[in-house]
Amino acid sequence: MNKHIKKVAVIGSGIMGSGIACHFANIGVEVLLLDIVPRELNDKEKAKGLTLEDKVVRNRMVNNSLTAALKSKPSPIYHQKFANRITTGNLEDDIAKVSKVDWIIEVV
Repeated sequence: MNKHIKKVAVIGSGIMGSGIACHFANIGVEVLLLDIVPRELNDKEKAKGLTLEDKVVRNRMVNNSLTAALKSKPSPIYHQKFANRITTGNLEDDIAKVSKVDWIIEVV
């Protein structure tokens, strides 16, 4: 029996998690990258009037980590368009999505 991995979930978006997500995206695999929800607003979020319930706040950690990975030199992503294969989310709102992946990697 041959099993093809078409979609993976990476739990933990730090340096390693974001890098692993990028490498899977490089080879054509769809990636769900998840991390924790922040418990406090930062100064920029407060200035914008955001709350802890806003999606941009809830996904801040994962999105900041992925952005940092994509901007790093050398970047772990071979071509910026491959980053479109990575979907971000958080462990509270998006954990059910892991039921639709072929493989789950925990990098916490």
